Amino acid sequence: NYRNPLRRNYLTTKPSPAPHVLKKTDERSLEIIFHRLQNVEELTRRLQKDMKKYLDSVASVTKSEQKITADLSGSALCHQNAELRKLVEDYHSVTSQLCNSARDLSSVNQRTFMEPLKKYGGTFSGVESAFQRREQLSQEWRNLAAKVRKLEERERTASNVVKLEREKRSLDVAGKELAACHAFLLSELTQFLEKRTDYFRPTLQALLRSQLDYYGSTTRLFTHLIPATSANEGSPSSLSVSDSEFEASINSKLGCIRALSIVKT
Repeated sequence: NYRNPLRRNYLTTKPSPAPHVLKKTDERSLEIIFHRLQNVEELTRRLQKDMKKYLDSVASVTKSEQKITADLSGSALCHQNAELRKLVEDYHSVTSQLCNSARDLSSVNQRTFMEPLKKYGGTFSGVESAFQRREQLSQEWRNLAAKVRKLEERERTASNVVKLEREKRSLDVAGKELAACHAFLLSELTQFLEKRTDYFRPTLQALLRSQLDYYGSTTRLFTHLIPATSANEGSPSSLSVSDSEFEASINSKLGCIRALSIVKT
């Protein structure tokens, strides 16, 4: 349902200069805004693409882990020991719940991240149309300016003078329309850029909350498996350990891993 993130960006019509109509500072200001908008649109496109990759990866990991525990559950080796069988069954139950959590994560981020970014990305189509309108006015002004120059170079006959005055009036009107369009774009697009923070903030907050819920749920599910394994080692059921104890435990396990013959030094 969301816009294809591989699609090219909408914003491509760079504002062309219009000397004698616009100040160089105003032209430069709109050019800066144009490039900033291009960056924002590109970022919006990449965010959609990266989020899709992330959600696909989460789904793939949870499915793979569930497949591993399903294979373990069906293994004859695990059924030869009651405690091992119970642990594997509990582990498989956790991975099944994680698949549900992954689907919830995907559903939430589709609504709170992908869809808002799709809507925001779609607004650049209208912005591009506005720049195309400015370019059209700019081209009309240049065409009229070229006609005026040619008429000024001709012999000043009554007919040529009438034509020259008519084209000058048209040139003046075209210049005013271009200047008005340029000023409108400067005003509106400046506000558009300033408001992007207000638009993206709730989306990012929703993303962080979904991450907290998903990984918090994952931690809680796996935490319930730890006492069962710790009891076999004569460890207390409490999971509260100090930072130094936790670091020492990790270093000890890493040392055991490095000592394995299959680990290359």
